Amino acid sequence: MNLEGCCMQNQFADLFTSRELLTLTSIVQVGDATYRELMETQQPMFGHPYFTSIRGRIRTKLVQMQCEIESHDPKFPFEFVQREFRYKHLIPELRNKNTILHIARSASPEMLSYASKYKIKLSNNNHVLQRQMVIDLEQTPPYGDEPYYGILTFGGRNQTFAVIQFPEPGYGGIAEQLFLPQVSPAEASENAHTFERKKAALKKEFLAHGMEEVVS
Repeated sequence: MNLEGCCMQNQFADLFTSRELLTLTSIVQVGDATYRELMETQQPMFGHPYFTSIRGRIRTKLVQMQCEIESHDPKFPFEFVQREFRYKHLIPELRNKNTILHIARSASPEMLSYASKYKIKLSNNNHVLQRQMVIDLEQTPPYGDEPYYGILTFGGRNQTFAVIQFPEPGYGGIAEQLFLPQVSPAEASENAHTFERKKAALKKEFLAHGMEEVVS
């Protein structure tokens, strides 16, 4: 796996291990490939004009659902939690020692996703002077800074991009971004069976449960 060209020189680069980055790559690739496959093979259903306005939500939901599915693997390198909002709306959240990650879709890797209140608040974690000290009795010393806030952002029409964006404090722009590593053709061929199995499992789960959340 070649990690060169992934913006590894920025100040946030050491927040993730290579394994963590590859896991995020897998989540986006499986979720987005499943979305494209559903749009093609389930055309009578998703091709209806009434679905036009929610296709973007379907795409985002599939990547978020894949995040949850992969989190059940005992070797999953992140802590997985769900942030709950009004009307029981759940947002998957990934955490490691230094970072909180959310998942969102954007039209471009240079554009932030919708500026919701929780994103604006968490973006202040990326300012040295505004990061809040927290107490954690399980650590030594039992205190530290709030984790940085990043957004696993993906999108694109013909070719999918995937990048971790670190918003500026106040969510006014992107402070830094870290492009995820791409899987080489050889690796893709070697793992084709696993990839197809993951897509099938995600598609089954979405059609059984996820679709209800999108249209509700």
